Amino acid sequence: MLIDSRLLRKSLPSDSLSIAANDWPARSGQTIPSLDGLRAGSVMLVLLGHLILPSSMIGISALGLDVFFLVSGFLITRLFFAEARESGHLNLRAFYLRRIVRLYPVLFVYLAIVLTVQTARGGDINTFEVSSVLFYFWNYLTAHQEIVGDSSILPIGVLWSLSVEEHFYLFAPLAFICLRGSPLAMLRATLAVCAATLLLRYLYCFIWPGIEKTLWIYRHSETRADSIAYGAMLACLVQINPYHHIVKFLAGRTAFVIGTMVLLSSYAIRDPYFQNTLRFTIQGLALIPMLCGVVFGQPFPFLNSLLNQFIVRWIGQISYSVYVWHGGIIFLFSWWLFQLPNFLNLFLQLALTFVLAACSYYVVERPALKLRKLVRTSPSSGKTATAAPELCDLTSPKSIAG
Repeated sequence: MLIDSRLLRKSLPSDSLSIAANDWPARSGQTIPSLDGLRAGSVMLVLLGHLILPSSMIGISALGLDVFFLVSGFLITRLFFAEARESGHLNLRAFYLRRIVRLYPVLFVYLAIVLTVQTARGGDINTFEVSSVLFYFWNYLTAHQEIVGDSSILPIGVLWSLSVEEHFYLFAPLAFICLRGSPLAMLRATLAVCAATLLLRYLYCFIWPGIEKTLWIYRHSETRADSIAYGAMLACLVQINPYHHIVKFLAGRTAFVIGTMVLLSSYAIRDPYFQNTLRFTIQGLALIPMLCGVVFGQPFPFLNSLLNQFIVRWIGQISYSVYVWHGGIIFLFSWWLFQLPNFLNLFLQLALTFVLAACSYYVVERPALKLRKLVRTSPSSGKTATAAPELCDLTSPKSIAG
């Protein structure tokens, strides 16, 4: 049966909004559609690159991490604005406590099990490596190990990205405090971070020829900060009412298609120098309209619908546990996994990843999330950033005048 293309275009609006423009500014308790779906997509890309595809295609997992970084920057910055809107300040102590309760329980359980298995097998334990994971400098240590020819003893390789995110969590609220919660000032700061990070990558390549052939730039926080800052940039844009026309364009089909084409094209250039310098910038910019589209618009309604399906949202909810545990599956079960045919081996790796992640989520992560809700923000506790009176209305044109 033939379908009139005009009817099809009417049934699939390219510029309709999933969230009304008046609801774009951050508010406490606000549900943001498609974010869990994006997390699910990112972690599935990571699993695809690490467990399924051949090692020559492991780069697909890097795209999953880029989405993770982008979503983290967007969500955390948005939470800053929501708290400032509701209470007029940002409670620094409460923020850090929430991050600790959110991240450490799963990490502690994972490391405890890995260390127990390693001890039972009579293997060595590098306490410095364990400390680097717990105190979030593993990304620097593993990059250094590659340079000197060492390798980690424990299955903690994938945890380097947690260090990059934690460094963002450490400095972002301080920047918000210093800038008094101004969306425009925060926007300028994110632009400065993105520019400085790109220049720093070029500087590293200039002063250290050959570094682009290592994972040094890929894993260092100061050279990957823009991957998170682009998400923070979008969170700032939606707070400023006069800039909403930019967000509307970014949420449309045209911007989504352009972003997708630019992103795919960036993989066609295989030069290591490009991959470790300009490609991070190009991919970060290309991902912004893709994030903006599925969160604030409906460039392709079927995609929005897919990202909000129950099973997809569930994978997104357990994505942190999936990411942590998938790196240890082979270590924990190598004694019988390698005795199986390849296809069955891969299937069981995926199945075991989700079984352990689900157990981790329901037994460890969810109870910890309930505990996190007890960490309330109160004006009388902890260091706070008091927003200027005119910044309490974060959508007001007056808020960008100063």
